[in-house]
Amino acid sequence: MACVCSVYGMSVTECFVDLAYVVDSSGSINYKDVRNWNKTKEFLVNVTSLFNIGPENVQVATVLFSNDAQVVWGLTRYRDETSLVNAIRRLPYLDNRTNLNDALYLTRTDVFAPGRGTRDGVRKAAIILTDGVDDVPTNGTELTLQNATECKNDGITLMAIGVSDQVNEPRLRQIVSPPANTHYYPVDDFRALMSIVNELIPAVCVTTPAPQPGRVLILLLLHKAFSVHLYFQKYQVNQTQRCLILLYT
Repeated sequence: MACVCSVYGMSVTECFVDLAYVVDSSGSINYKDVRNWNKTKEFLVNVTSLFNIGPENVQVATVLFSNDAQVVWGLTRYRDETSLVNAIRRLPYLDNRTNLNDALYLTRTDVFAPGRGTRDGVRKAAIILTDGVDDVPTNGTELTLQNATECKNDGITLMAIGVSDQVNEPRLRQIVSPPANTHYYPVDDFRALMSIVNELIPAVCVTTPAPQPGRVLILLLLHKAFSVHLYFQKYQVNQTQRCLILLYT
């Protein structure tokens, strides 16, 4: 049964979303640091740990892309956090080019296709993580933008994390769902990935309307204890309903 936390007349239910990780596994990932692929996977593990994984809450699929794109697993493959985390840690590093074009095509036509595990009335979202410019079949192909548009037209919210200054930020801002300033997250390097979690999780689990001064900004329901770097001046933890309450100041 979903927990509902209510403060000052505002409420939010537990996160319900069908989510795809669309992950760049091209040669540039480990080019500067051979540890970057492991840092990528640990970031995905840490993000996953903030969700309540299961058929009644958050379902997660994963698409990898390099020369080609592949759906590594679909939405219904892993039904609990432990098995999903173990699968993330086993993700192979593929090397070579950056085929975001086909990755977005598969996200729409395979991951979120009817009969593949999507649930009626549940938000569909995809998090793209990349450190370069898509180049299959050609550098900056229009096919990527076309596939992104088709995803958005099908109701899939696209978010993107651009790692390093090697990405084409204007292009990624075209790819993500509007508004780009809440769906595009630039980071300097792979070590900085965890710095965006506070912004990313509420964007995945869309919660409440914009607050008035002095009222609650975000409510995050806690499946279990976890650590979050808080950039807010005030917060409270409702132990009874297991809600993290970040206060607008």
